[in-house]
Amino acid sequence: MIDVGKLKKISKRHWFYPVVLLLIGFVTYGYVMTSLGYYWADWEIVMFTKLNPSLQFGFYAGDRPFPWTYQLIYSLIGSRPIGWHIVTLFIRWAGTLFFVNAMILLWPRYKKHILWLGVLLIVYPGFLQQSQSATKSRHIMTFLLFALSIYLMALAIKRPKWSRFLFPLSWVITFLHLFTTEYFSGLELMRPLLIWILVANDPDGEKSRIWRRVAITSLPYLLITAFFFWCRFVYFPHIFQTTSRLGEIDKTMGGLQESAIGFFLNIFSRALLDLIYSILQVWINAIVNISGFTFERNAAWLAFGLGIVLTLAFSFFHDTDEEEVGDESMYSSPVLIFLIGLIAFVLSALPVWAIGKEVSTGGWNDRFALAPMLGAGLMAVALVIWLVRPAGQKLVFGFLLVFSIATQVWTVNEYRHDWSTQLDYYWQLYWRVPAMQSGTAIFSFGLPSPFISHDTDATYAINVLYHYQTKDGSVPYWFITPENQLYFQPNKNIKNQKRNLEFDGNTSDAIAILNQGDGSCLRALDPIYMDDPLLKGQDMLIPVSNLSRIIPDPKSTPPDMDIFGPEPARTWCYFFEKADLARQLEDWDRVLVIYQQAQQEGFAPKYGAEYIPIIEAYAQTGDWQKAYDLTIAAEKLSARQKKMLCSNWTRLGEIPSADMNIVNQVDQLLSC
Repeated sequence: MIDVGKLKKISKRHWFYPVVLLLIGFVTYGYVMTSLGYYWADWEIVMFTKLNPSLQFGFYAGDRPFPWTYQLIYSLIGSRPIGWHIVTLFIRWAGTLFFVNAMILLWPRYKKHILWLGVLLIVYPGFLQQSQSATKSRHIMTFLLFALSIYLMALAIKRPKWSRFLFPLSWVITFLHLFTTEYFSGLELMRPLLIWILVANDPDGEKSRIWRRVAITSLPYLLITAFFFWCRFVYFPHIFQTTSRLGEIDKTMGGLQESAIGFFLNIFSRALLDLIYSILQVWINAIVNISGFTFERNAAWLAFGLGIVLTLAFSFFHDTDEEEVGDESMYSSPVLIFLIGLIAFVLSALPVWAIGKEVSTGGWNDRFALAPMLGAGLMAVALVIWLVRPAGQKLVFGFLLVFSIATQVWTVNEYRHDWSTQLDYYWQLYWRVPAMQSGTAIFSFGLPSPFISHDTDATYAINVLYHYQTKDGSVPYWFITPENQLYFQPNKNIKNQKRNLEFDGNTSDAIAILNQGDGSCLRALDPIYMDDPLLKGQDMLIPVSNLSRIIPDPKSTPPDMDIFGPEPARTWCYFFEKADLARQLEDWDRVLVIYQQAQQEGFAPKYGAEYIPIIEAYAQTGDWQKAYDLTIAAEKLSARQKKMLCSNWTRLGEIPSADMNIVNQVDQLLSC
């Protein structure tokens, strides 16, 4: 039989908790790590680190001019997505570990509760962007540096013999985290409180000189923080000629001039909503409110299954008993822990509220939860200690942990699906458009995937796909979801700029793309697809789609395998894209060879319009009966194809060698 007592003794070893914390992190975020990729702003990181590192400083100069994290990670692991996911998870794990150890030095009586805090923080469901491994590596690195600086400061106070080494190291790391990103800058203002607790709890400290020690110890940190704020809001905007979010702050503060009462009520309501959300609602709402969540999907059962298994395993080894440290003072009270958490939450969220944002909005805004989650976690733990009997505390923590893990597992699975969608899009685009002339705009009303939510993110991805490199910031390709009539007028200049990147193009030099959907393949739009019901009001893209911008070079450089992986299996969409490209070049024999090869391998069109290049190739080569047969197949395959098919047969009927008997049969069949 298993000796439970001996088994539990393992948990007391120094290596055990870090290993368990890392294991939970890897199971939660890494169970499909080989199927994860890049999302949203990740693409700008990929583009700069791999192809245009000289532009990276200038791109971030206005607000975060030291993107050292990106270049460091790239130099270690390159461009493979899995490398970024692993490294970013290790960084978060290390940051959580240092924060946990710092909090234990503050409140050793509640060591076991703080160990639960650590595991809740590494899967905190208010921050769902762990899988954005490239862009969030910088933010999570800031978390690590902040936590490390706090830990070294606490250790220096607790171990005076090491203070001459630890304090300067903590100052340097504080400087580093502030100038990496500003997300944890507000938390620097609470250092005097943390120092006060550490000094007041020091049994060898001189009680009469507590405040003097607090002031002296705090001064270097406050000076570093003051210097950072001066650089961020005075020096950087002046030297780099940018407002750098100052406009958003001014807009928010403008409400103070209009109505002081209204202004403060607005800030208070945001703060209260974010507070309730972050320490109470987030544990359940994060998964209940996720679009598409249902227990009819296996992923939901997997999410909660992993949550329950990992929680039971962790709770087996970790209790919630208070440590016997002989400290019954006010400094170890859960009330004080709650207040410190509340202050930390407010200070970390103030910059968010100052620019008119909220943590509780979710979506892209949940990146703002990374710093406030520390205060929210402390408050949640304090409430459990304060309000729940010791026998029930583990049950409450376990409930929170199950929902946290389930939320993150479900979210990671959504990222996995999205990467599959993106890869499908990029490879189909490459097959159809092997290369493009420089200065080409890509028009599309559909972005590559749900996790590419902005034109610029798609722009970076497309430029990475086609190996864009430059030193002067001129971007050869720009992805545009047209929103005004300018883009539908011929010969209109297009000038788009994003920081130090600039695109100079023309509406007559654009390629229009119809995203794959409803079981169909991606298409470069052409008049032959006019009246396709899938266009749904996107017909205006066809007149501005200039397919002569495509360079049909079979020797063009394929997508980078480190980023896009190996070429997927050549199913129907591969053959369609190549057949459509050959149709554009009027290489009719090539179209038929491609189609016949697809048939031999068991593939056929998935959507009616995908027969059109084949129909035309048979007509152009004189096999009108075969063109007729495929027209019938296209009409039966998908609904509402008649109008588009009629338009194409009207065009085919103008071929000098047209078989008018077949043309008339089609006319009667489709009621053209």
